[in-house]
This record gives sequence, structure tokens and C-alpha cells, in this order.
Amino acid sequence: MNVFEFLALAVVAISVCGVFAVDRILGGRRALKQPELMLAERHIEALEQRIAELERHTDDLRQQLEWNKRLLEAQDRVLQQLPPAVSR
Repeated sequence: MNVFEFLALAVVAISVCGVFAVDRILGGRRALKQPELMLAERHIEALEQRIAELERHTDDLRQQLEWNKRLLEAQDRVLQQLPPAVSR
């Protein structure tokens, strides 16, 4: 084995070790971020549920508003049909 083959083999070995080292370091960071990611996903799900709940509540309020509007319109019609009040 000549010097160039030995240097080439050494460069390949060091590169492979470097890849494993970088993977370990970045893999460790990913493992640390994973609980944060899970917490963020839970928070997103809670917010989506809250949005759905608020949309249902908004629909209920719109329906109440529509019923109140109808009642006021009916009251106006009845009041218009009454004879004028007699003055004293």
C-alpha cells in the first residue's frame, strides 16, 4: 500500500466518522426538540377545538338574534294594528 492509498483510506474513514458524529449531534438536538413539537401540536389542537366551540357559539347567537328580530317585527305589527290611544 503506497502513501496515496493510505491517505485516501484515512480521508474516507475520517469522513465516515464525521458523518456519524454530525448525525449524533443533530439527532440529539432533534430529540430535544421533539417534546417541544408535541407540546406545540397539543396547543394547536386545543386552539382548533376552541375555534370550533366559538363558531358553534356564534351560530347560536346568530339564531337568537334572528328570533329576537322576528319577535320585534311581530310586536311592531301588533302595535300598528292597535287603535290610537285616547287622550284624557
